[in-house]
Amino acid sequence: MKQLNQRDAIHYIATGQEFKASALSGKRETYTPDSGRLNSGEFSRLVVDFNNSGRSMYVVYSYGTPIAWHTAEGWYVVEQKFSVTTSKHSNYVRRALAELVGAN
Repeated sequence: MKQLNQRDAIHYIATGQEFKASALSGKRETYTPDSGRLNSGEFSRLVVDFNNSGRSMYVVYSYGTPIAWHTAEGWYVVEQKFSVTTSKHSNYVRRALAELVGAN
């Protein structure tokens, strides 16, 4: 898995590449990930999205908690509020999604 700084993670998220940038990471999962600190409603959505994906799914984590994921239907970014750092990580995901829109 590629080790990089958090700002460079934006490109890796946008392109669905695996990476680790301190407490922020992205990887392709072949099983439903642990919930971390994700609330039960959004974790339920993750489970449904994963089961509907049929195979693997790209998941972005902050401190081991899933904060965004990509399926055939598109991206989902959690709405739950966490720490200041995890909020910053969520903003990196949003910037990556904006990069995707700008590329199209």
